[in-house]
Order: sequence, then C-alpha cells, then structure tokens
Amino acid sequence: MKLSAKLMMMVAAALLGVVLLAAVSLQTLRNALIDSRRDEVVILLTKAEHLVASYRAMQASGALTQEQAQQQAKAALSALNANSKSYYWVTTADGINLVHPNAKFIGTRAKGNRTTSGLTDSEAYRAGMARDHFALVDVLVKRSPDAQPEPKLQGVVAIPGWDWWIGTGFFYDDIDAAFSKFAFQLGAITLVIAAALAAIAFGVLRSVKRTLGGEPAHATHVAARIAAGELDVQFDTAKAAPGSLLVALGEMKARLAETIADIQTAAHSIALGTREISQGNQNLSERTEQQAASLQETAASMEQITSTVKQNADNARQANTLVGHAKEATELGGAAVREVVETMRLISEGSARISDITVVIESIAFQTNILALNAAVEAARAGEEGRGFAVVASEVRSLAQRSAAAAKDIKGLIATSAERVDQGSRLVETAGARMTEIVRSIDHVAHIMGEISVASAEQSTGVEQVGLAVAQMDEVTQQNAALVEQSAAAAASLDEQAARLRTAVSAFRLSA
Repeated sequence: MKLSAKLMMMVAAALLGVVLLAAVSLQTLRNALIDSRRDEVVILLTKAEHLVASYRAMQASGALTQEQAQQQAKAALSALNANSKSYYWVTTADGINLVHPNAKFIGTRAKGNRTTSGLTDSEAYRAGMARDHFALVDVLVKRSPDAQPEPKLQGVVAIPGWDWWIGTGFFYDDIDAAFSKFAFQLGAITLVIAAALAAIAFGVLRSVKRTLGGEPAHATHVAARIAAGELDVQFDTAKAAPGSLLVALGEMKARLAETIADIQTAAHSIALGTREISQGNQNLSERTEQQAASLQETAASMEQITSTVKQNADNARQANTLVGHAKEATELGGAAVREVVETMRLISEGSARISDITVVIESIAFQTNILALNAAVEAARAGEEGRGFAVVASEVRSLAQRSAAAAKDIKGLIATSAERVDQGSRLVETAGARMTEIVRSIDHVAHIMGEISVASAEQSTGVEQVGLAVAQMDEVTQQNAALVEQSAAAAASLDEQAARLRTAVSAFRLSA
C-alpha cells in the first residue's frame, strides 16, 4: 500500500474520531441543556408550590377561608405569569382550568394532549407524580390551532387538600436553536481540523517522499535486495531529491559493489600468492633437505680430515725426532770415523724410514688436498653461508700443497742422502769431508720438519674451525627447515582464510 493511501486512512481515522467526538459533544450538550431546562421547571414548580403553601397556611390559621385563600393564590400565580418567560397553569384533578394565561379558557376543561410516547398528558402526569413529587413529561403541544404539535417539557405538582395541579413548561425550540448553533460551530471546527489534517498529511507525504526519494515500500524493497547481496539491483533515482534515501542507497550500492569487487580481486590474488608461496616452500624444503644431507657428508669428511691431520702431526713429530737422532748419529760419525760404516748403515736405515715417512706425508698431503677441494666444492654449493668454510678449505689446501712440497723436498734429500751413503760406503776415506755436509743437510731437514710440524698444527686448528663452521651450518640448516615448515603452515592458513574470504564475498551478486 502506498504511503499516500496510508496517510489518507490515517486522516480519515482522525476525522472519524473528530466526528465521533463532535457527536458525543453535541449529545452531551443537548442532554445538559435538557437537564438545565428540567431543573428550571422544578425550580418554578417549587416556587409556585411554596407560594400556594403560604396561602394554605393562612387558611389553616383561620386568617382566610379556603375560597379566599384559593382566590388569592390564583391571583398570585397569574401575577407571576406576567413576569415569566413561561407561564403557570392550574387545573383541577379532573382537568378544569383554574389559572391560564388566556382568560377565556378559565373554567373550561383543558384539552387533552399526547405525550411523545403516545399517552394522554393526564395519564402521564398521574404516573409521574406517583413516582416522584414532581411529574416531568414531554408533551406534544400546538402553539396555535393551525400549527403543528411541537415537543414541550411540562412539569406538574399536586396540591393536596385543594385538588389542584399546578403546571408550567418550556418548548424545546430554544434548546434546538442553541443546539443547532453549537452544532454549526462544531461542524466548522471539524472542517477546519479536517483541512488542517489534510494539509499536514500532504506536507508529511511530500517531506517523506522527498526524504526517501520515493515510496517507502519501494525504498524498503531496494534496501532488502541490497541487504540480500543483490548488488545488481536496478532502480531509478532520476526523480529522487539529492540526499534522499534512494540516492544514498544508490551510492551505497555502487561503493559496496566496488568494494566487493576489490575484495574478490584481492582474494583471488591472495589465493594465487599462497599457492606460489606453498610451491616455493616445497622447493625450499627439498633444497634444505639436500643441503642438510650435504652438510652431514661434509661433517663426516671433516672428521676424516681431522683424523688425518692429527695423524700427520704425529708423523711430523716422529720425523722430527728421527731427524734429531740422525743428527746425533752424524755428529757421532764425525767424531769417530771408525764407526762410519755402522753409522752409514744407521743413516741408510734412517733414510729408508724417512723415505717411508715422506711417502706417507705425500699421501696425507694428497688426501688433504683432495678433501680441501671437496670442501671448497661443498662451500661453493652452500653459497653465502659457506663463504667462511671456503676460506678455511682454501687454507687447508694451501697447507696441503706446502706439505706436499716439503715432502717432495725431503724425498729429494733422502735420495741424495742415500746416494751419499752408497758413495760413503764405497768411499770411506771421503766420509770426514762429507760428514759436515751431511750435518748441514740434517739441520735443514730438521728445519723443514719443524715447519711441517707447525703446518700440521695449523692444519689441525683450521680443521677444527672448519668442523665448528660445518656444525653451525648444520644448525642453521635445521633452523631453516623449521622456518620452512612454519612458513608452509602459515601459507596453508592464509590459503584457508582466502578461501573463506572468497566464500563470504561470493554471496554478493555483482552486475556484469
């Protein structure tokens, strides 16, 4: 139902209420006027009754006879008629007129009238006085012989002992005139109220339509469809006033559609991003596992290198001891030439042992070089995290190369010593001259063995540092693996939230 129809119904209901109120007011006024007139009749009858009672009292006291008292009472009542808008009439109980404003009716029988209920007036008077002291009866009376009967309020009171009925009354025409006047005024007021209500309703209708931009039912329908997610709903706002509800709904729908479209786009982008993150995490997890395996292999290799370096250091200390022994033997050979042969034999045996040791040193240097190369390769694979490890591996390789060079020098010296021993065995006479040279050579060997010992110690320290670096790298790799798992879990949660977001915004239907 349109707002105008509803307002008209409200106006009609208000007018109906006003009319009913006016009707009740008019009825109340009429009843009040009638009650006032009935009270006035009772007052007049009471006044006449008291007047007659005074003459009856004089009769009772003997001051007047009954006839005198009645004559004076009738004269007094007739005198009252000259000063009253109504008049008194007096009849006997059987209807003979004793007092009447028209003197020609005195002594005649009163004409009977009918009440509004159809009874004769005498019957109604008797019944009224039987119920109450005063009989008040509505009687139809002609103002003139040719006039139509009109309702008149008649009041009668009986005078006991004299057999009198004193009556008076009023026509209802003045009451009807007052009632009609008030009814006209009330009708005019009702019309004014109706016009005011109509004007107010029209103003309210225009104001509401201007505020809403149209019918409230239409605005409600549009708002309900937007609330249901139908953002493709179409409605005309061309006739709506700026700032009205329909215009605001149109702007809200447009902005909401833009926002939902942006959210849908963002949700799609988030979904794509989470899938890419998940794939990246999977790849990173695989690479981290591979790196962890490589680090474990590197750690195992470093343990082997550590063991080899320790063994190399032990061999270097042993070689240094043997060089000391050789030096002592050479010095003893220089002091006692006769022991040259035995000393040569000992030197030959020491040279053989040194040759074996140099072979071992060469093997250790070769293995150390290979391990250093492997460590450099693994460091290169580790990238930025293996830079420090690569530096350590380079130092280890340098030490290995130096060890190899030293071992090669020792090997050459041992070969020279062997040749000289052979020559000394054949040329004992030249042993004294060559012993000095042998002592110098042995001193050089001792110096080299010292360097080898120092290098071995440095290798041990470097290998320990490399082991610590590998352990740290393994720990970092484990932490990276944990972070990758957390990132994967976060990506899964983000993908779930994106799916929920897409489900939430899918409830809105956008225009194509």
